[in-house]
Amino acid sequence: MASIYILIAALVIAGWAAVYIALQRMLKRECAELRREFQRQTGSLSNAKTLERTAGAGSAGASTQASAAEEITPETLRTITETVSALLGRKVRIRSVRVLPTPDPTINSWAQQGRVVIQASHNIAQRGRE
Repeated sequence: MASIYILIAALVIAGWAAVYIALQRMLKRECAELRREFQRQTGSLSNAKTLERTAGAGSAGASTQASAAEEITPETLRTITETVSALLGRKVRIRSVRVLPTPDPTINSWAQQGRVVIQASHNIAQRGRE
C-alpha cells in the first residue's frame, strides 16, 4: 500500500517538474521575442535619429549637429505634452524634459523593461480602483 503512495507522489512531482520546465521554456521564448521586438522598435527610432542627423549635417557643422541631438525641440515638447494629456485625460504642464544617455542598448532594454513593469504596477484603473 505504501508503494502506491510513493508512486503517486513520484508522478505528482514528475508532473510538477514537467510543467515547470515547459513554463521556463515558454518564458525564455517570450522574453526573446519581446527583446527582438524592442530592439526592432528602438532600432527604427535610432535610424530616424540618424537620418535627421545626416540631413542636418549638410547644412550645419559637426558641433551644431551634436548640440541639436541633445536639444528638445518645441515640436517634441508639444508632442510629449499632448501625449501625456491624452493619457491622463486632463491638461498637464511639462516642467522639464531631458535626454537620457544610453551607453549600452542591452542594459538600456533591461532598464526600460523594469520601468514598464513598475509603471504598470501603479496603474490604478487596471486594479479596478477609479
